[in-house]
Amino acid sequence: MSLTHTAFMSRNIIKYGGIGVIFFVFLWMSITTGYKIYRASHPVYVAPTQRYGVLPTIVFPEKEKTTKSFSFEFANDTVPQFSDQARVYVIYRSSSSIMALEKDKETAKKFEFTEEPSEIKTGVYEFKNSSSNKTLTMNVLNGSFTLTYPYMSDQLLLTSTNMPSKNEAIEIASSYLERGDKMADDLKNGEKKVSYWKIQNGSLIAADSQSEANMARVDFYRSKLNEIEVLSENVGKASVSVLVSGSEVADKEVLEVNYKDLNIDSESYSTYPIKKAEEAVEDLKTGNYWPASDVTASQVVIRNMYLAYFEPVSLTNYLQPIFVFEGDNNFVAYVSAVSSK
Repeated sequence: MSLTHTAFMSRNIIKYGGIGVIFFVFLWMSITTGYKIYRASHPVYVAPTQRYGVLPTIVFPEKEKTTKSFSFEFANDTVPQFSDQARVYVIYRSSSSIMALEKDKETAKKFEFTEEPSEIKTGVYEFKNSSSNKTLTMNVLNGSFTLTYPYMSDQLLLTSTNMPSKNEAIEIASSYLERGDKMADDLKNGEKKVSYWKIQNGSLIAADSQSEANMARVDFYRSKLNEIEVLSENVGKASVSVLVSGSEVADKEVLEVNYKDLNIDSESYSTYPIKKAEEAVEDLKTGNYWPASDVTASQVVIRNMYLAYFEPVSLTNYLQPIFVFEGDNNFVAYVSAVSSK
């Protein structure tokens, strides 16, 4: 075999071998991409883990409701569909009320309450600051607290003209919570809403603008868990809020704090089977719901339905999902989502 023929054969091997390699790589990438697309649209089913055993029933606050009939006008005239399971998160609580009290005393000092508290009922302690005329009430059992000041009787607040802007109010409120190490990540990363209020005839009513307000309320909403909202018992109000004024007196900058603790590890959860959307609709129809925001009308049109988490109002170690129904005239109803089975 001549050198010329050998060179010719070598060139052909390199040429067609290269084409073959390119074709093989292209075929492999196509198969891999197609498989990924298929797995994304046909994920492997994983059954609910139910690691926490039988869950306690969600306890909603006592509230009277009247018999209603419901009609539904959902988008596309179809009931929304959801997964057959949802996450349930653990709420961590102190295992010792004595240790919790000592920790709360340290928090109280950061808020400038240095005197020993008095126990007003089991697990609830009251701290006083005589110089600022403020009261701090802390529940060592669930980690919640309230700070109050008799602002209704403070005439100087009626004449304050230095009301903070929305961004300034958020900064004041956030700094105050950070002072007591109470600005948790779920509050820091969650939505913050500011509303303006004024004192009128001995009551606190909503103000139409910043210019006519005596104070601003900052509501701290918790960040979503797995893209699902966390809702409190009060529609339109977060379970953590701070009331700030336009006073130039440092002790009167923060007038009221309502704080509900929810110590959740977002990475620690178990999945549980939930009701089908149609089952939740039947619960609503038969009156098996809690009226978060009720109306007097006997007939209500429901226009929206979605999944959320309900912040518990009683001592429990679990954050559970609910179905939320929204209707005309701000009607809102909660239905427990975890399957009763």
